[in-house]
Amino acid sequence: MQADTYPDDWRPAQADGPVDLVVNGELFQVSIRADGGYSSRWVSGPNPGYGFDSSAPCVAWNSGDGLPPAPLPLPLPTIAEHRESITEFLSDIDPLTGYLRE
Repeated sequence: MQADTYPDDWRPAQADGPVDLVVNGELFQVSIRADGGYSSRWVSGPNPGYGFDSSAPCVAWNSGDGLPPAPLPLPLPTIAEHRESITEFLSDIDPLTGYLRE
């Protein structure tokens, strides 16, 4: 399978649509949600639709008045960070079943 050509520092957003990434010879489709979370589907895997999701980033605060700070723009993950998450996911896959190890 041919490698993708996205730069490692690119931060895809929902408007970019699904992004196809090749990691360790496996094809994944990454879809960014409006809230900043994302879904990674293992397209070339043995189990159709299998993959993993990530929640949107959250901010915690502790202020004396109990009010939150001004909204903080949290950066979306870079392509390099998506690849790292996919690599970790693949390292936990049972090669006999194609699902996460128990």
